Amino acid sequence: MNLASIFLNHATARPRSIAIIEEPAHLDYETAARFTAGFAAHLARQGVGPRDRIGLCLKDSADHLLLHFATIWLGATIVPIDHRWTLHEKIAVARAFDCRFVIVEPDAAPIGDIPSLALDPRWRGERGAPPPTDDERLAMMLSLSSGTTGRPSGALVSHRELYERWIGQWVGIGFNGGDRYLAATPLYFGAGRSFAMSFLAAGGTVIFRPPPAQPLDLIEAARRYHASIMFLVPTQIRGLLDAWQGASPALPTVRRLVTSGAAIAAAERRRVIERLTPGLVDYYGTSEGGGISVLMPEEQLTFAETVGRPAFRTDIEIVDDAMNPVPPGTVGRLRYRGPGVSRALVSADGVATSGENGWYYPGDLARLLPSGHVQLAGRAKDLIIRGGVNIYPAEIEAVLGTHAAVGEVCVFGIADARLGEIVAAAVVRRRGTDPTEADIQAHGRERLVSYKVPDRIIFVAELPRNSSGKVLRAELGKLR
Repeated sequence: MNLASIFLNHATARPRSIAIIEEPAHLDYETAARFTAGFAAHLARQGVGPRDRIGLCLKDSADHLLLHFATIWLGATIVPIDHRWTLHEKIAVARAFDCRFVIVEPDAAPIGDIPSLALDPRWRGERGAPPPTDDERLAMMLSLSSGTTGRPSGALVSHRELYERWIGQWVGIGFNGGDRYLAATPLYFGAGRSFAMSFLAAGGTVIFRPPPAQPLDLIEAARRYHASIMFLVPTQIRGLLDAWQGASPALPTVRRLVTSGAAIAAAERRRVIERLTPGLVDYYGTSEGGGISVLMPEEQLTFAETVGRPAFRTDIEIVDDAMNPVPPGTVGRLRYRGPGVSRALVSADGVATSGENGWYYPGDLARLLPSGHVQLAGRAKDLIIRGGVNIYPAEIEAVLGTHAAVGEVCVFGIADARLGEIVAAAVVRRRGTDPTEADIQAHGRERLVSYKVPDRIIFVAELPRNSSGKVLRAELGKLR
């Protein structure tokens, strides 16, 4: 199995069906497959083959999406790199995962000394691509799961594992080949990337409306092109709710509005159902294993405090610190396994398995209700979710700690009504220095993408610690 082959088969089965809408262009499957073959031919001429790691550092576009399929066509592994990152962040990931080269925009600056290829539309017309590499065990993607500085890590996802995740979406959420998917989140993000690829594999249509598209732009595109599926983070959903002033629901053709990344309050769920679409779906998952649980439209109000039932063919257990299952209703560590869970977690130090007997621990605390629904109780890790984007404090601490005036720093999240959480940093000044909040933030902006730069800098005399010297992040969360 090569996932590119599944997509390419549609060029024969439905050649005139629309694969991608990217104004003003409409690509049918025959054209999209031809372009992908051209990209694969060009990459093959650069020597790309099985197990090579190729960075994709591109804006959200049809070419970017098709390059995913061209890369895996050759048995190579995609390393997603956010084009919005600073040079420091891009180099950290490309080096850590030994990218053979990185494909960048034509006008982009080189990524340090990492070999780069500037995307050229003429690649679409090249000929001579070899047959797709047929080995479902090959890693087709490295999904990043932590920060981009220090010690980056991620999950190697094989062709079979991603295919199983797509099956889970098709069966568990109800995606199908007749759907039109409005792509409104970056292809760099795991869900946005997986959903866009999934719909091309299914034979559906992908409509591009990526950031910075405004709420009314998304609504207009969904209506004009009769989108049936959308994926938005909660911040985007709140933007649509604030912007829409019409008397009828804003998204009449959308039968599934999927959201993930942060909680939506019960009152907000009701507003979404009344003002946007009754088809709201919560999709809880990770880059390491795909979907964990799904809360379907008919459950949105009755089980609003949960993240739904286990996803298709996914086993969930709640265990104690000794890894023994706890009784229903008891809070413990959530673990899950299934055919889509990566078996290879990668860091700069090498590869480790995902856990004994295939279990993966996402770091969340949860309880399992008698109904089978999963209720999250907090995060064992110190993850911050700002506007649906996962932010890891250790990465930011490593960057801010390089400021000459910073003695100690601890990064944490503060609840925010609009974004879910914002990033804050408690800083202990070095003796004899007097940095301002603006000084520390400016230092961060030089090395971090904007959404990782702390929204607030709080100067403290010392960091609160327990008897073993561990910083008490919960105490910092009380600071304002």
